[in-house]
Amino acid sequence: MRVVLTDLADMAPAVEAARLLTLRAASLKDQGLPYTREASMATLNVAETAMALTQAVQMHGGYTRDFAVERCFRHANVTAVLDGTSEIQSPAIAARLQQETAA
Repeated sequence: MRVVLTDLADMAPAVEAARLLTLRAASLKDQGLPYTREASMATLNVAETAMALTQAVQMHGGYTRDFAVERCFRHANVTAVLDGTSEIQSPAIAARLQQETAA
């Protein structure tokens, strides 16, 4: 049990960071401010965090439809594909950072 709790504690900061990045991008958009960089960072972070959390599937005994974590695992794979892979999001973030530092 202690190992599972340690694993969950290790995952919690990544999940919270993904949530906060997403909320930051949404807040900027709601305010009518530029948000492309933040949205790209949130997309990248969420997709990578979701894939890293596949460890949760292993904690539940592997890939089985008996637990909600299986659905989350499937959605994580779809998110990584539909929202753009790291290879797409990283250059988009770099381009925005370069534009901001040049201004």
